[in-house]
Amino acid sequence: MSVPLKLLGDIAQIYVGLPTKVADSTQVGRSGNVLTVRSLTGTDIDPSALSVVHFNRYDLAKYQAAPGDVLLSARSTSLKTAIVPEPLAGKVVNATLLGVRCLPILEPRLLVAWLNHPEGRAALEEVSQSATLQMNITVSGLNRLEIPVPPMNEQKRLVELLESADEAYAVSVQAAESRRQMARQVVVSQLLTGRGQ
Repeated sequence: MSVPLKLLGDIAQIYVGLPTKVADSTQVGRSGNVLTVRSLTGTDIDPSALSVVHFNRYDLAKYQAAPGDVLLSARSTSLKTAIVPEPLAGKVVNATLLGVRCLPILEPRLLVAWLNHPEGRAALEEVSQSATLQMNITVSGLNRLEIPVPPMNEQKRLVELLESADEAYAVSVQAAESRRQMARQVVVSQLLTGRGQ
């Protein structure tokens, strides 16, 4: 049984971020109030990499992220995606990003998985205004993007599978880091004591 395809514009609200000038922005410490393409790590958001922007005359409501919004780089040689977590709700999205607010018919985690899969990337490239190696993704292009949308009970099952895989990945990375630190400690200890010669 094939999964029906739906236009993303029919099952989500798509918005572009707030255009800001360099003169509006300053990097203050390691915190801020604006999500930019630099805030995205690839599939996550680094809260310490937000930019500080001084807003004067902007109506910010239409540029504020909500929990569960999918953010993606608008112009990039490599696609970056992330889902806005609860602590970053209300942060302003910069014009370097597009936001996708899924209707209850689509799980945001599945949209991110699709966009990062080779078939999803190929579909995204078809609707983007590409120039050489850089994709230029627009709101109108995303509106035309076809997304597979299985029934909600199947979506929930797939999201659980993704979450399990993410947890297993995080545990593996943490274990590998612990092994590397332990090996360094052993090596340094032997260097200092002269053992192993």
